[in-house]
Amino acid sequence: MSDEKEIEEVENLEARLLVAGVSINQLVRCYADFLLHLIEGEALSNISSAKLELMFKYLSKAVTPGVIESSQEQRKGFFVDLWPIERQYRESDPVFANFVRCVICCFGNEEDWEQDDTGEATPLWYFLFYIKKVCPEIKNEFLQYFEGAFSERGLSER
Repeated sequence: MSDEKEIEEVENLEARLLVAGVSINQLVRCYADFLLHLIEGEALSNISSAKLELMFKYLSKAVTPGVIESSQEQRKGFFVDLWPIERQYRESDPVFANFVRCVICCFGNEEDWEQDDTGEATPLWYFLFYIKKVCPEIKNEFLQYFEGAFSERGLSER
């Protein structure tokens, strides 16, 4: 699923984000914003507008300041709502189920990431992995979006 060039590009971006001091919470919020951007564009035309509207409501909450930073208990309701939706569509609409997984990622935070201890410095790989299951050719747009979102932090090529 990933070639050498893709691995290098993602690792390079991740390293620059870390050097610039971008937090996990900021990356999560940026991912939610990226998914909103995809809904508003045409990249998700293979998902019904009713389903996208439902996910839009959740993503709008994910980009709201303070939601990602809230306690696990406060964010639990989003997971409780979203996992059954993912499960419901896993067989009948796998593209949408994969998109729901992307949305679920938008309610995890830095504390969750540290507890999961995946060995990765950031969830950037996971974000790309999940959205590529929905839009296989999205890598360049994904990388550009994160670059642009944090460009004011001095993310120049090093």
